[in-house]
Order: sequence, then C-alpha cells, then structure tokens
Amino acid sequence: MHDAIDAYGPRASEVLGRVRPHTEPLTRDLCAMFHRGLLARAGPGDVASQLTPDDFWENLGPHPLSRLLDPDLKEYTLRHSARETGRVLAYIGVENAWLVETFDELISGLRRPIEHWPLPEKESRFLQDLLVSRLMASLGGIVAGQRQVLKGQQRVVGAITHLIETCTTLSDLARALLETLLTLDGMVAGTFAKPDKNGTMQYEIVVGATTERHASTFANYQRLPNIHGDNPLGRGPTGCAWRSGQIQRCLTIIREPLLAPWHEIARELGYVSYAAMPILDTNREPQAVLSLYHSAPGYFLTADRNTLLDRLRSALSVAIPRLSRHTASIHYTARADYRERLAQGALTLLYQPVVDLKTGRLAKVEALARLNNADGTHIAPAHFLPAFGASDLRRLFALGLRQAITDLRQWEACGLLTVAAINLPAQALSDPEYLAIAKSMLNEMPTDPSRLAFELLETDDVDPGETARGLLAQWRALGVHLAQDDLGSGYSSLLRMERLAVDEVKIDQGFVGTAARSPRKALQFIHHLTRLAHDVGLSVVVEGLESRGLIEAATILGADAGQGYAISRPITANTLPSWSRDFRLSVTPEKPFTALGAYATLLLRAALLSLARTRVTLVRHVVAEPCAIATYIETMAPGNVALNEAYRILTETIRDGVDPDRYEEAHRQVEHLLCAQIRREENADHPDEGEETRLSRRR
Repeated sequence: MHDAIDAYGPRASEVLGRVRPHTEPLTRDLCAMFHRGLLARAGPGDVASQLTPDDFWENLGPHPLSRLLDPDLKEYTLRHSARETGRVLAYIGVENAWLVETFDELISGLRRPIEHWPLPEKESRFLQDLLVSRLMASLGGIVAGQRQVLKGQQRVVGAITHLIETCTTLSDLARALLETLLTLDGMVAGTFAKPDKNGTMQYEIVVGATTERHASTFANYQRLPNIHGDNPLGRGPTGCAWRSGQIQRCLTIIREPLLAPWHEIARELGYVSYAAMPILDTNREPQAVLSLYHSAPGYFLTADRNTLLDRLRSALSVAIPRLSRHTASIHYTARADYRERLAQGALTLLYQPVVDLKTGRLAKVEALARLNNADGTHIAPAHFLPAFGASDLRRLFALGLRQAITDLRQWEACGLLTVAAINLPAQALSDPEYLAIAKSMLNEMPTDPSRLAFELLETDDVDPGETARGLLAQWRALGVHLAQDDLGSGYSSLLRMERLAVDEVKIDQGFVGTAARSPRKALQFIHHLTRLAHDVGLSVVVEGLESRGLIEAATILGADAGQGYAISRPITANTLPSWSRDFRLSVTPEKPFTALGAYATLLLRAALLSLARTRVTLVRHVVAEPCAIATYIETMAPGNVALNEAYRILTETIRDGVDPDRYEEAHRQVEHLLCAQIRREENADHPDEGEETRLSRRR
C-alpha cells in the first residue's frame, strides 16, 4: 500500500504539519535506532565497531533520517542525502545485510508511537505508510551510494592490470597508479616518495586535491617522514612500511599517538585515514613508499580495501623486475625485429611544426623518428628505443639526419626555408662519432648548417666535464643551433642551460599539461623559466600546447615559440609546405579571448603590483593602464556575474595603494573564479573537432 501513496505531496505535507510536535521525538528515536542497529551488527574486527560515536557521526555527515518527517521534504532531496550517506557507510565497511535488518527494525519501531498520536485511524495508517515509503526510499538511496563506491573499486582493480602491463618506468607506473587510485570516492591524496641519504622521505610524486600543498606543508612543519625507527618521525606508517616491507594502515590519523607529529597537518589537509605501501625490488629490499590518504576513518581497514591493496602489491611485485632498469621489457624476437628494420633503413620522419608566437608563422619543425611496419603503419620510439644499443642509436641518428637534410633541400625547392630540429641523445656529448656523422653528412649534402638544430635530450647522466664541453664547442663550430629539450623533467635542468651553452630551451609538456587543473603552478613555471632564459640570452619553446588557452597564455607570458596539437599534429614532409602557406595564428596579448590568457595576465599584473605596492604613484599608474583581464571579462565572459564582481572588488583594493590582506583575499577570489572558467573552456575545447583544425584555418 505504501508504494502507491504520494509520500511527498500536499496531503503528506498537511498531515505531517499537524503532528509536528510529535515528529521531533520520533525523529530522534529513529536516528538513535539507526546508529544502534548498525553497531549491534558490527563484529569486533569491523571498522564501525572501532569508531567512537563522535568519529562515526562526524564522518557520516547529515543524518539520512533527520528530515524523514519534514512536511516539506522532496523525494530527490531524500534520495540524494541517502546516497551520500551510503557512500560514507561504504567507506567504513557497513554491509547491506546490516542495513536491511536495521531498517526492518525502524519500520517496526515507528508504528507503535504513531498509533498513539491524535489522528483518525485512516490518517494514522496513511502516515505509517508514508513513513515506510520514505524509509524504503532512504534505504534504496543508501544502497545506491554503496554500489557507486563498489563500482569505483572494481573499475580501479581492472585498471591496475593494464597499467602494470603498459608503463615502462617505475616513476611512470607510480604516477599512473596514484592517479587511478585517486579516482576512488573520498580519496584525498597519494604520494610516491624515496628517502634521501639521511633517511628523510622526499616526495617525487604527489597527486590529488593537495598536490600543490602536500610536500611544502610537510617540509614547512619539518614533519617529513623518516625511515629510521630511532627517529620520532620514523615511527609512523611510512617508516614502519619501509622497515617491515608490509602495508601499514591506520584507523584515524588524529587519534593515533604514533602519528602525533602529523595531527596538525592531517587536519589542515583533510587527511583522516592513511595507508603506506612499500615498493620492494627483486631482493625484497624497499625502494620507495606509495602512500594514500582518505577522507573517512578506517577506509583502508575494511575487507574489500584489504583486497584492493593486496592486489596492488601483488601487481607491483610482478612489475618491479621489469622496471628495475627503467626500460621497457622487450621480447628477444621483437628486439631483433626492431634492429633489423633499422639496419634496412625502414625509417620515416614526421615533422611537428613549431610556431613563432609573436608572428604566428612557422619557426621550425621537430623531426620525429618512426620505424616502418610492413603494413604501412609506424612504430613509435617508446617501443623501439629500449631495444637499441650504442651502434643502433648512432645509425638511427645518421638515418634521421640524412632524411632531414633531404627534406630541407626539397622544401627549399618549394620556396620554404625553415629549420629542422633533430634529437641528440645524451651520449653524443661523450661519443665523438655523432659529431663525425654530422660533419660527414654536411660535407656530402651541402646545407646551410644554421637550418639544423640539435635538441639535447634531458638526462641525469650527461658528463659535464672537459669531454662534453670540448664536443659542444665543436658542435657549435659547425654553425648549427643547440637546444635543451624537455627542460624541467630533471632537477639539474637550470644548471645545464649554462653548462651546455645552448641557444634555446624547451619547456616540457608534462608541466604544461597540468594548466587546466593547476593553472598557477603551470603558468608560473612558464613565466619564471621564460624570464630566466631571456635573462641569459636564450629563447624559449613551450611544448604541449593543446588548446587555444595554452597558446594564448604562453604568448602572454613571453615564450618565443610553441608546439602542440592545438597548432598541428606531426605531419609528413610533403604536406609541410602547404600547411605553412595556409596556417595563421593570431594572438593579441592586450585582448585575451580565453580564461587561461586572462589568468596569465593576472599573474603578470600581480607580479608588477608586488614590485610597485610600496609606491602609491606606481600602483595608480598600473591600475590606470587598460587591463586585459577586464577586456576578457567584457568580451568573453560578460554573463559571469561573480567574476565581474570579484574583479571589481580586486581593482578597488589596489586603487589607492595595496592593502595586503584585502588584496590577497580579492586576488584569491578572482583566481578561483578564473580557474573555474578555465575548466569550462578547456572542457569545451576538446570535443570531436581538434584544436588544430580550428586554429589552422586562415583567420
């Protein structure tokens, strides 16, 4: 009968309104019965039985039954609240059977009180049926929330196997695993850390909502975990995981005495429970620790999470032997096949255009090597490079250089003069054979050497001594350009610019790719590195420009050139002349048309105000200048009322000199709203039609 009634309509509202004085005590009783019913069914080893009442209710959030008798309750509100409760109950391992039995008790418990309320018998039955209907809707919502969490876990378990099979380095695997695990409901952060010579853990990878704050917060509090048991900072899960080789878990960080050094940090960053997994090599020796942080207590102590972590540990134990040398595992038949193809000259070069961001025209192209399959498809370097020895790599360089010079000469015949950039492996700075190959090729195929650029691949193994410096001097004597490729992927990058005396640096696309999620970090990196490079006379190329916003931001921040899919994908040599004729790119820094461009302007303006804030006259001058942010808001986001208002307030705070507190708050608000706008625009920029199609059209 209760399924047929309207439990949320006018009659339900009217009847519940008349008995409101009686509903509040019943609501309290039902909430208490719900809690008692779940705890009564929890065994000694279940997380729910280990939580204090405060922990339980604090993490449960608004009680799913607290509005059960509200006259104005809507069904969608009830179900939404119940689903949220179901997710949290799943976090702490509450089982469906507990819920079903507890709700049976609730239904039985509500009838007797209602029978004593001053209502006609017919209305009393209606009210009982109404509440049963609402209780069943609440149960359904809770179960749906639990199912959502379970599906997420099943998806992650399936993804782990794929990642183990496809990642080629331990670092790449750790990042991919963490990013996948962070898709689980309620997960806050994940880290990959290794100890330094003092045993202090240093974070190499941090993912999640606290990405920009985690490592700096731990360092600022001087609370970086340690691996030594005689150190107070080594007694937490990280240190124990390292020493024991076993996964360590905790119920609640702030209630664990051994974790006292990190209680304040946990509160600040929203970490409630924690698991630390040691990554062991083939000798069962620890190499790193992978840590996970969740927003609910006891998350990593439930049976299904134990299964998930054990599956992860088993998968890692299989992968470590393959990744121990940081190269891909290649079967001997595939290795022989790749080397045979190279020996036969089965090599193709594709070219990715690099565009001058000031003129919008082609500046140069980067040559990208591919091995040819018999069916006409190509094999990417990630597959074949690990199979090559020193002689193979020299042959690859020679074949690629010959093809690039041939294409340069053919382009010149078509009226296209440009520069071809070729990757130069790190060993070229200690192996004079590469230089000999280049000299021989330029003698055999006379070409203006200034139309060749050699990009030094980032590595920590480059010899900075006399051999490298002597060979570099000879490379420069050829008249070719030298560039530092993928700057930013190693800690020694900034030092190498000076030591290697390059003409140009390239900012790694790995940093640029985070701009939509963390625009401050990505754009500040571009800005500061560009300024540093320009100060020492180097030009800057930004890789990975895959949206209109990234192109605009890189231009506004002063980068000289850029490449990426929003400009062009790699293309064949014979299509480059027509591409160059047709391509146009126009960016006006004073009139940004993307939120990323406006954000870049905000960063530049903030830096300028930081220098001028002690000089009222200078501040007024800055404020009086036409602002590109205002132009963007007026032309591209006039309907964003919140952003308009936030920017107006920001301008007011600096009009008569910068008040630090008011300015910082107003600046944060504008930054927050621009970040939201960036995400909307970036999502809109990646439907079926690629950016290169839109931006390559003649404007």
